[in-house]
Amino acid sequence: MNRPLILCATARLAQTLRGAAPDGVQVWQTPPALTLAQWLAQLADEALLCGLASLPQALDPFAERLLWEQVISAAMTPGDSPLFDIQGMAASAGDAHALMRQWNLTFNGDDCSDEARLFLTWQSEFLRRCQAGQWVDLLGQQLTVIGLIECGQLQIPLEIQFAGFDRDSPLETRLKKALRQRGVAVSDLPTGLSVVCNDVQVQAYTDPQAECEALAEWVAERLAANPAQRLGVVVPDLAGARDRLAFALEDKLHPALIRPAAAEVSRSFNLSLGRPLVDQLVVQTALELLALATGGKVEQGRLGALLNSPCWSAGVSEADGRAQLDAAMRSELSYFTRIPHLLRLGNRLAEGGQICCAQTLADLTALQAAAEATGGRKRSLADWATHFREWLKAAAWPGERSLSSHEFQARRAFLETLDSLAALDAVLGKVSQQEAWRRLSQLCRQRVFQPETRGQPSIQVLGVLESAGLSFDALWVVGVSDDVWPPAPRPNPLLPPELLRAEDVAHASAEVELDFANRVQTRLLRSAPQIIFSHARGDGARLLRASPLLAGISLSDGAAPKPNSLAWQMAEAAAATGSEMEGVADALAPAVAEGEKVSGGTWLLRAQAICPAWGYFQFRLGAEAIEQAVEGLDPRARGTLVHGALEAFWRVTQDSETLHGYSESGLPQAISAAVAQAIADFEQQRHQPMPARFRQLENSRLERLLGLWLALEKQREVAFSVVACEQEAMVEIEKIRVKMFVDRIDQLADGRRVIIDYKTGATIDTKNWASERITEPQLPIYAALASPEPVAAVVFAKVLADKPAFSGIAEQTDLLPGVRALGDAREKRFDPELFTDWPALIEHWHDRLHAVALEVREGVAGVMVADSSALLYCPVLPLLRLAERQRLLSQQENEQ
Repeated sequence: MNRPLILCATARLAQTLRGAAPDGVQVWQTPPALTLAQWLAQLADEALLCGLASLPQALDPFAERLLWEQVISAAMTPGDSPLFDIQGMAASAGDAHALMRQWNLTFNGDDCSDEARLFLTWQSEFLRRCQAGQWVDLLGQQLTVIGLIECGQLQIPLEIQFAGFDRDSPLETRLKKALRQRGVAVSDLPTGLSVVCNDVQVQAYTDPQAECEALAEWVAERLAANPAQRLGVVVPDLAGARDRLAFALEDKLHPALIRPAAAEVSRSFNLSLGRPLVDQLVVQTALELLALATGGKVEQGRLGALLNSPCWSAGVSEADGRAQLDAAMRSELSYFTRIPHLLRLGNRLAEGGQICCAQTLADLTALQAAAEATGGRKRSLADWATHFREWLKAAAWPGERSLSSHEFQARRAFLETLDSLAALDAVLGKVSQQEAWRRLSQLCRQRVFQPETRGQPSIQVLGVLESAGLSFDALWVVGVSDDVWPPAPRPNPLLPPELLRAEDVAHASAEVELDFANRVQTRLLRSAPQIIFSHARGDGARLLRASPLLAGISLSDGAAPKPNSLAWQMAEAAAATGSEMEGVADALAPAVAEGEKVSGGTWLLRAQAICPAWGYFQFRLGAEAIEQAVEGLDPRARGTLVHGALEAFWRVTQDSETLHGYSESGLPQAISAAVAQAIADFEQQRHQPMPARFRQLENSRLERLLGLWLALEKQREVAFSVVACEQEAMVEIEKIRVKMFVDRIDQLADGRRVIIDYKTGATIDTKNWASERITEPQLPIYAALASPEPVAAVVFAKVLADKPAFSGIAEQTDLLPGVRALGDAREKRFDPELFTDWPALIEHWHDRLHAVALEVREGVAGVMVADSSALLYCPVLPLLRLAERQRLLSQQENEQ
């Protein structure tokens, strides 16, 4: 018996019909169900194979898009190209051309906009190139096949049923007419969409998150009552709500997914909207390896992600070494880098025993060699696809570990996409490495990846189009607010709007969208015996209302969903067993053991004074933040250069007499020599030179900065000699060894010392020197505990371009410009009753520094912060959990 062919509006409906078993039947013949596009493509292939017609080669959608890009680029003037989004315009032009094909639209350029006239010019060139290349666009091929049906040249089934079409376009209307003329029995497929729905309601929730959580709870309750039922979730804006819905359903239905090992456990729900193939880690890794091999510069963020990916080389066994290489790269390489620079750094660190990732470095070397052997000339995309496979093999992609099911499917999809590059040769011809990689990346972004679903999930999460022709035991339509339902019109900007409205083209006007929404909603109301429409009352600052299409259906406030996270379930389980949560305040870490080395130097005491937990986490547990690479020099590197230039200058100049003795041309020469020395030392330490232009700019900046600073140094009235630069000192405070470096030590004529610390940042706090917790301890440590000679002043040297100055405290007036003496009537930082003289200040520093060091030795590690602004640059800030502490304190206050 010949079964009728079923032509479906969506691939999902066709798949559902092929898998649906008739009632009471365990073995059945799969019905022939295809989408309209699939069937017309089959007919085109049959016509070619049987020699019934000579059809041009059909361009796939991506090749068609590239051809539009070429047409538009060729039409642009050289000055226009940077100002326009060529890819975006190509997409709009392709859509406009498809609309004209599908809806049989025609217009001339006499009475239309400049954009429409421009499109007609592009379209004419597009069709000319298609004719020259013997190509045809996809819709053009479909229209040709329909023409062959009209002429009676193709064999077609005796009966064809259409399923899931909310509205026929002129193309579909023409096809049905041609089929009927050929004697085909054309009808609409009887579906289950005749359910009498006696339970329809509209529910409103406070926000989209509450709406999704309520949906998840409803689903869980329905499945608990009957696991065999089919539940539908339809979302007008599925792309926007996808992640929120998935998280809510996973939290409620599959809480064990919190474990990484369970990431690919089968879900009881299926989302019709997949993700771009490029989002899969195994594909991202392949593309980044190819980007690195093409010789272009890669920013460190991408390179760091590549180093930490397990999907190439020894990604698992050498994970620690690769993470260490990533951390080193951030501080030693440029923001944009290449394979040779990374290999030099990796090999140097490996030789020094600092990292261990020999296989990774070997595979990177092999990748570089394979890429260099290919050469830089232009090739066909088919050739590049072959070379790209070789490069990935050289890098040991996709790695040493066994792939999971989803990763295996993603790898297979990527290789299929790589092979499909060859289909673009006819359009693009020979291209460079970078162009081939760019086109491969575009293909991976446009291809939707959806892992194969195991079995038949009970819950289908669909967009409004994918739900066509499907029926359910119960249905929830999510997000039916007035801003998305009915949808806003989206007329193509390249076509005359009055033409689109006159022909009622899809998305052309509010009236068309209203008609579409009414048709879809009517269909949905026949698809399940119980239906819930829901919407959020607000989303952030936006106020939302129910769609006007829901008028007449009873509206109620949805019940606030119960918390359904795994943590909440664990807390409920503990409460059910009678267990009580016990709070433990533990602010003491283990004391410093005998012989234990504590790193950090003065930074340890600074962190301990600001927040004891900071000092403990960073300097005893070794926690630290990974550096964030920046383009050019970061503030710390610029500060290092300033320190180096001043050190080089004073090692030559040595004292104030020599400074004043420089001639008008001699001082600039001395500054220039010092800056050149500092830059050379800096480049040697970083193992790479600065770019020439960048070096020139930095040289000018440093020369100007030193000139301004030394002009201030000349204003010092008391003669001095520089006895030390970058002076290392070691002191022991409460059995804690503190290593420190003092930027500069000046000696006065009477033998007293002036301790100077260079600062290139604008924020400097010296008020804390009079407090119980000294948060800038370096200068007080040296003055009170390390200096072998009496100290006359401790100051920060603010080496700034806008306002260079000294900031600190001195034993007497006029030692340094702008620095007041202790006891000066204008000095408000130090209480004269507490700090009666200079020795009293030194004693205060001695006692307070010992007190903070004693905290370190005894293990004091509580989160105690007097000034939260002092934590601005704290590298372990997430570990302090300040937000959680504040929330707990607020809850306790509310309970009281």
